[in-house]
Order: sequence, then structure tokens, then C-alpha cells
Amino acid sequence: MIKNRAIATWLFAVSFLVVVMVVYGGWVRLTRAGLSIVEWAPVTGVIPPTSLRAWDQAFEAYRQTEEYRQVHQSLTLEQFRFLYYMEYGHRLLGRLTGLAFLVPLVVFVARGDILRPRLRAFVAVALLFALQGVLGWLMVKTGLAGLPHVSHLSLTLHLGAALLLLAACLWLGFGYAIGQPRPEQPRVPGAIRRLSLVALVVTSLQLLAGGLVAGLRAGYLSDTFPKMMGQWIPDGLGRLSPLVANLLDNPAAVHFQHRWFAFVVLAVAAVLNRRARLELLPPYLRGGAKALLHLTSLQILVGVGLIAMHVPRWMASLHQTIGIAILAAALFTCHRAFRS
Repeated sequence: MIKNRAIATWLFAVSFLVVVMVVYGGWVRLTRAGLSIVEWAPVTGVIPPTSLRAWDQAFEAYRQTEEYRQVHQSLTLEQFRFLYYMEYGHRLLGRLTGLAFLVPLVVFVARGDILRPRLRAFVAVALLFALQGVLGWLMVKTGLAGLPHVSHLSLTLHLGAALLLLAACLWLGFGYAIGQPRPEQPRVPGAIRRLSLVALVVTSLQLLAGGLVAGLRAGYLSDTFPKMMGQWIPDGLGRLSPLVANLLDNPAAVHFQHRWFAFVVLAVAAVLNRRARLELLPPYLRGGAKALLHLTSLQILVGVGLIAMHVPRWMASLHQTIGIAILAAALFTCHRAFRS
């Protein structure tokens, strides 16, 4: 890939907006604002209610939901406006991020900076933006259809699509920022490549498991570590049938596996970092492996603090942000391993 600083800067800027959108989306969930807008209007929804009558209509629509009946029965119009604007801001940010990708893309294509063989990758990213919007609305619909919360599976799917979108933008951005490897660069051993790929896979799985924990509110089950609910292996981990359903639908099992799988990620990061130090590798690759190990270690400490403090909102957002940084480090390391 030819080095192009302008395209790299644009892709990294879009990646930053995606990160903000994901973290802000987590805050929307924590404040229970995600179901406050009960319709999906991609065009007309750009403008929020502008009159008292329009606000009353929006509030009346929300009062028909189970979340209002079971959770927010004492909600005032002013309190509803706060929830509405939280969700509105998330949807508006999604639209602006999509435009921040599409408008410069048209310019770069018109100028011939993005060659035809590379155009398919950018079209795929554009389709991911559209898919993310659709998945977001389908997720909201699961919370409007019955229970006063969105499906944890839909939430995790929505998160996964956002992380895939971020990964696609970063991967392309890394290529345009660094360009072709220099001929004198040492060849990356196959073992390092395989380890970097494993690190990316386990990091991604752990982030998706975090989505399940958030969707099931499983983090509130226990505020002790290393024991969970006073036991090393708490009761009820396999109460659902079939057994595999516990990994997706059982809050206790989801919490348990998420807290301990973090050490699998740490072990992979440690092995990768050690191998990278022992091999003659490009400096970018060694730096990526080192960052991955340090961020994973920090994440475990924050995760333990999150449990002990009974999931304060600010720390939950910090935990999510560090998780995204770990994904970026793993992705960068993998990119350098396969592109060097």
C-alpha cells in the first residue's frame, strides 16, 4: 500500500469518532436512556422536538413502553428530556461519523488518491456504517417489544459491529500511515505472526464477552475478587440447558468467564511480548506487543477495581475505553506482523 498521510489522518480521525461513539453509547446504556426515542427516523430524526407540544408527544410515546411502566413511572418531562438528549446525541454522533467517512471518501476517489483495487475495502466500510445503524435500531426494538431493556445478545452484536468498523478503519489507516515495508527490514517469523493473530482473536472475544456482561448487568453480581459471591467456583454456573447457553445467557457464568478469561489474554500478550523482545523485529511491531501487554495489565487492575466499587459509571466507561485501546494495540501488532 502506498503511503498517504492525508488518507491516514482522515481514517484515524474517523476511528477516533467511532471510539467516542462506542464509549458514549456505553454511557447511554448506563443512564438507561437508550429506549427514550421510540422511533427510527434517519432523516427527520436529525431535528429533536422543538416545541412543548412535540415534547409532550415524544414523552407520551415513551410512556407506552414497558421501561416507563416498570422503571421510570415517576419520570418528569424535564428528566425525560435529559434521557432523550442522551440518546439523540448518540444517534446524531453516528450520523456525523458516517458523514465524516463518506464525504472525504468521495473527495479522495474523485482526486484519484484511492485507487480502484482499494476502493472495494472503503465501500465495505461504508456498508458497515449502514449496518451499524440498522443493528442499533433493531437492538432498541428488542427493548420496546416487551422487557424493559434491550436484548443482551443484540447489544453485543451492536458492539461487535462497531468494533469491526473501528478495526477496518484502523487497519486501512495503519497501511496508509506506514506504507510498504523497507527491503532491509527483518522478516517476521511465522510464530510471531501466529501469536499476534491469537492475541487479536482473544482480545476480540473478551470485548464481546464484556458486551454480554453489560447487557446482562452481570457485573453487579459480585463485588469481591478473586472469589465470586464468596466462592472460587460459584453455584449456578451450569444451571441452563443446553450447557453452552450458560456462556451467553447465564449472568453468573458470563461474569465468571469474563473475569478469568482476562488472564488468558494477559498470558498471550506476555508470551507475544517476550518473543518480540527476543527476535530481531521492526520497532513498530515490538512497540505494539509491549503496549498490548501493559494495557492488558492495566485493564485487569481497573476491572478488579470496577468489581470492588460495585460498577461506578465513570469506571465502567474507563474500563470500556481501555478495552478499545487494547483492541487497537492488538490490531496494530497483527498488522505489523503480517505487513512487515
